[in-house]
Amino acid sequence: MNKKEFLDILYEQLSGQMPEGNVAAHVQYYRNYIEEEQRKGRSEDDILNELGDPHLIARTLLDTEAAASGNPQTTEYYSESYNGHSSGYNGYENFDSGHGKVKQHSFHLDLTTWYGKLAVILIAAVVIILLCTVLSVLIPIMIVAGVILYVLRLRKR
Repeated sequence: MNKKEFLDILYEQLSGQMPEGNVAAHVQYYRNYIEEEQRKGRSEDDILNELGDPHLIARTLLDTEAAASGNPQTTEYYSESYNGHSSGYNGYENFDSGHGKVKQHSFHLDLTTWYGKLAVILIAAVVIILLCTVLSVLIPIMIVAGVILYVLRLRKR
């Protein structure tokens, strides 16, 4: 398999399963990665062997997008022919022209997954630890200030 075949398969597997702009972004990411590694002197075969099966990469990207969108249904995975849509990933809808950077997207935490729940637990633990730390510093200061105010009030009487 060569780079064009790899990218064609990736495009084929993603096309119709997610917005075209996302498909273009994913394909362009892998195109840039392969080209960058080739500039470093690596062979195309080594790079493609390292990346692995484009069908599996597409499946992972589809599952990740489905989980991130909060869609509980599994994303349909199909292998229809590519039909020569080579222009499909030449549109850089999600790229800053001239820089090849992906535009910023919002992040959504999916609480239906184990890692979403774990993230919430970790965030809550950090908040509790920070509150305890702040209170452990403030409580002694408040006690001392309270005692001083109490003593001053007794002296005024």
